[in-house]
Amino acid sequence: MKKEYYITLNGERIPVSEEIYRAYRQPAWREHKRRTVRTDMERSLDWLMEDGFDVTDDTALVDDLVADKLLLDALLAALAELTDDERVLIDALYFHDKSEREISRETGVPRKTLAYRKAKLLDKLRGLIEKT
Repeated sequence: MKKEYYITLNGERIPVSEEIYRAYRQPAWREHKRRTVRTDMERSLDWLMEDGFDVTDDTALVDDLVADKLLLDALLAALAELTDDERVLIDALYFHDKSEREISRETGVPRKTLAYRKAKLLDKLRGLIEKT
């Protein structure tokens, strides 16, 4: 049984292909993921404070937390500037823990090409983060 995909425009449900559905929904999914990550980070800090962990006695720890938060915000902004292909590569390598060889087998792109793209992509991310 083939799954049917719909998008809603002006209150009307329109049947579309899976590819069009994913392209249409991707920005909303990305924003949801960004908000979820940010909320989880805030909950983690709240948990530390509620659990009797005294962050007021250790200014260095608070400074580290603030620096980490600023770096994470810069990283999220930089990731938003990547192309879809770049995001897919980052996602596979760092969020799904796939090796270059696994991705090469799945996509048919030579491993050395993936290594080159990864290096260029990391340089691009560093540059985008340094701008902010």
